[in-house]
Amino acid sequence: MNLKMMFTGLTAATALFLFTDRPLQAESAYVMSFGTVAPDDTPWADQLKNIKKKYEAQSNGRIKVKLFLGGSLGSEIEMIQDVQRGERIQGGGFSTGAVGSALEVPLLEMVELPYLFKTNEEVDAVLDEILYEPTQKALEKKNVTFYSWSENGWRNFATKGKVTSPEELKAYKMRCQESSVHLNMYKAMGVQPVPKPVTEVVPSLNTGIVDGFDNTPLFSIAAGWIQPISHYTLSRHIYQPAAVMFSKSFMDSLPKDLQDLILDDPKGEADRGRSSVRAIEKDLIETIKVFGKEVIELTDEQHKEFRKAVRKETHAAFLADNPELQDLYGQVKAKTKSMR
Repeated sequence: MNLKMMFTGLTAATALFLFTDRPLQAESAYVMSFGTVAPDDTPWADQLKNIKKKYEAQSNGRIKVKLFLGGSLGSEIEMIQDVQRGERIQGGGFSTGAVGSALEVPLLEMVELPYLFKTNEEVDAVLDEILYEPTQKALEKKNVTFYSWSENGWRNFATKGKVTSPEELKAYKMRCQESSVHLNMYKAMGVQPVPKPVTEVVPSLNTGIVDGFDNTPLFSIAAGWIQPISHYTLSRHIYQPAAVMFSKSFMDSLPKDLQDLILDDPKGEADRGRSSVRAIEKDLIETIKVFGKEVIELTDEQHKEFRKAVRKETHAAFLADNPELQDLYGQVKAKTKSMR
């Protein structure tokens, strides 16, 4: 082949590349901003980073995920409503109670009724076998695509003094999650609840606006809430799941293969999230002790006193406000009863 023929061939190839539909060019990326109040350097953040890697790698770069951790885009309520709109944030991981409040989905507040569960086994069976599909349907009506459960865990009381009974808890102004279930729990005990978003808790503790809070060992440590308090009471009064979800508008805009990738293996993702949180719970409680805080183990009688103070009243109030959930609540109760 002479130089003239070679040059002609190269010119033709270049023209073909420039002026056809450009099949060799990579598809434009779909950008997903993902928000959460979960702090960095936690099992939650690690799981989300793994999900990010999976989506970006298996989509060959067609999906780009931007993670915003630690409430950097606002409160849970604000971010959940952003996901619903699908504008600023396309996905997120949030506590179920916050999702229920923000989107008016009482089913997800029901999950956080105090003393609804006794064990992790009960939790997993109810969430996976009874509540997954109803949650999908309820959120779809709110322009949200539910993907999988995650876990915050068992909430305990943290205070600036000793607490072993509802009567002792009355001495403290308690930061309360922005949820009617959480508000009603404190009111049932005669405790003053002070609703505050996650980002305002530490300043409120430091300035005396609140004297305590309730949350899990992992979140309490990771968010820095544990420092201003002196006592951590292992009440395990609420089990709190989390929900990983996406804007339905965003999901509908994706090609079918990318939708399938994002929603792949929800049960496996839930199991991975739960196991990573549960594996370190005992070590975290020991860490709270290392921080110089007194960890209080309640006796069976003390647990019963807390249960008696809140369970009947808060459950009844919830069902009175949401009679349409009576049957589903009954299914949950029947399942937990069968496992005890």
